[in-house]
Amino acid sequence: MALLLATALLPALRAEAEDPEVDTSKWPCKFCEFEASSSFTPNLGVGYVSDDSAKFGEYTGLDESGAYVVADADARYRNPEGFWLDLTALDLGIDSRYFGVEGGKQGRYALHLRYKELPHNLSDSATSPFLGAGSSSLTLPSGWVPGATTSTMSALNSSLQSIDLHTERRLLDVGGAFMPVSHWTFGVNLRHEERDGMRAMGGTFVFNDSQLVSPVNYTTDQIDLSAAYAAGRLQARVAYYGSIFKNDDDAFTWANPYIPLGAGGNLGQMSLAPGNQFHQLVLSAGYRLAPHTQMTADVALGQMSQDDAFLPYTVNGSLPVQPLPRNSLDGRVETLTGKVKLTTQLADEFRVNATLSYDDRNNQTPQAVYDWITTDTGTAAPRTNLPYSFTRSVASIDGALTLSPGLRLYAGCSYDEYQRDLQAVERTNEGACWGKANLSAKDLASFSFTYTYSQRTGSAYQPDPDGTPAQNPLMRLYNLADRDRNELKLRVDVTPGERFNFGFDMRGTWDDYFTSTVGLLDGTSWSAAADCGWQVAEKLSASCYLSHELVKSHQANAELLAPSPLWFGSNHDETDSAGAGFKYVASDRFDLGFDYTWSRSTGEVAIKSATVGFPDLTTRLNSARLYANFVPRKKLTLRLSYWYESYRSDDWALDDVLPATIDNVLSLGQQSPDYDVNVIALSGRYEF
Repeated sequence: MALLLATALLPALRAEAEDPEVDTSKWPCKFCEFEASSSFTPNLGVGYVSDDSAKFGEYTGLDESGAYVVADADARYRNPEGFWLDLTALDLGIDSRYFGVEGGKQGRYALHLRYKELPHNLSDSATSPFLGAGSSSLTLPSGWVPGATTSTMSALNSSLQSIDLHTERRLLDVGGAFMPVSHWTFGVNLRHEERDGMRAMGGTFVFNDSQLVSPVNYTTDQIDLSAAYAAGRLQARVAYYGSIFKNDDDAFTWANPYIPLGAGGNLGQMSLAPGNQFHQLVLSAGYRLAPHTQMTADVALGQMSQDDAFLPYTVNGSLPVQPLPRNSLDGRVETLTGKVKLTTQLADEFRVNATLSYDDRNNQTPQAVYDWITTDTGTAAPRTNLPYSFTRSVASIDGALTLSPGLRLYAGCSYDEYQRDLQAVERTNEGACWGKANLSAKDLASFSFTYTYSQRTGSAYQPDPDGTPAQNPLMRLYNLADRDRNELKLRVDVTPGERFNFGFDMRGTWDDYFTSTVGLLDGTSWSAAADCGWQVAEKLSASCYLSHELVKSHQANAELLAPSPLWFGSNHDETDSAGAGFKYVASDRFDLGFDYTWSRSTGEVAIKSATVGFPDLTTRLNSARLYANFVPRKKLTLRLSYWYESYRSDDWALDDVLPATIDNVLSLGQQSPDYDVNVIALSGRYEF
């Protein structure tokens, strides 16, 4: 590394005297004429969704059947003094709406205000006997009769009610950039996000479980402040980032639907995500040492904190507990990250990059001994919280060599070291080297091939002695285990003529956990994809794609402290997809297009020596879209669109698992989503 830095600095010192600043004040600008303009283009119409489906409308808001409003708009304003304004409104008639306005004066300032709503529809097939879904307290109906098992809960079926699991995010973003003096830019950005709704969560009383509906009432406020300077060879920036997260519900409680297995045990309580903060100061700079040598550096100091008051150990007053050792976690984590990068062009044909980075996470949360209460029903041996910390250092170097106009070679190596506290492996080291070749034959074809080899090794593996149940000493966590990895990437693009192009892409990764006896043994993932574009005729164009992906792994498993693997498992996931489309432009007044997508995925989980295996997990998707645009007169465009989508899925963990199917699990009865949905929309767009 020292030799590289010295080599890079030599041309910088030689060029110092021969690199004067260039006076550009008298350069003419042939393209600076500014034409004042303004426009406003609304798009209004109506659409119709044929069927209800939370999965179909998972992020779009088109989850309910019926009519909806199509409402979009664009506006633009420019004047000779450099003032400008842009307005964008999208999907105002549905739950995934967006509105944004930006404006300012060229070279002086720019302001923006953006608002977005993003729904996430999780399930529309859940049912539950609990009352108060969406609140912090779940109760049972007045006539509820507890049972030893779900099948003996006599009031279960009559008490079930449908629940839509969903969340909705609302984001408001306000900010701007200001250039009050030459070479300086100041920025400020404020972002407020609210997220509310309901999601599934599990609750347990000893061995009896219930799937519950927990509330989501989150608020996150973020602020970005920055000042940047750029002149001559120097660019510098100082910035502050802050994030404050609040949860309106610190916990929720639920009534026990089962016959209690111990004293008390009629009510359970579970904590929810605690409020927390993160603050960070960032300093960065870049300096051009010579015409072909640039150095950049940045450092960031941060602090995370969490100081919400602790809940009581339990809501079961019959359990003997000691006083809490402290009123709150008083969680504190100090972060320090830094990076230095040097880029130099040693010759016209040869470029080198070198990078050093550092990441330190210092967890200063105080340790204490806490009583361990299991499911508000019993006590266990006290536990001590473990404030995990780590330090990561990465060094890398790479270069690019141009051998000819059509052949370019790349190569690089990196070394990554992790130091961890209070974890099974104190240190891991990973070294990687890679090479890449790009070959092109003018406008006819191009070829790119990349190979990477990496190996991770670590210090002695020490299972957590406080783990419950005790970990098998032969077990290795896959993210800490020794591993060899090989990666290949291939890309080919062919253009045999002006009207047709073809591309092929293939990627593969092979992992070998060569010292693991129990745990993940190996993993393989590879994919292949092809795409094409064809200008069939002057007015007709078409495109297509085809892809296949395979991910598989094998693991060895042992019961508790057994000295050798007793059984093996494997995962095998495959995904195939294909698509095609065309666009036909009949004239300036009429065009139409069509797109079709097909996808199929299969997941296999096999257990060697098991008499009954798991059924396959499958999904199948067919989606077709057709649109037509017609311009009956100048500035007016009518658009008709049709969208059909069919989805089928099989998931053995959900299908036919009703609330009382499993004796000791009161489930929500969710089923795998299946749907056939048609969407049609007609709108008109007019430019004023």
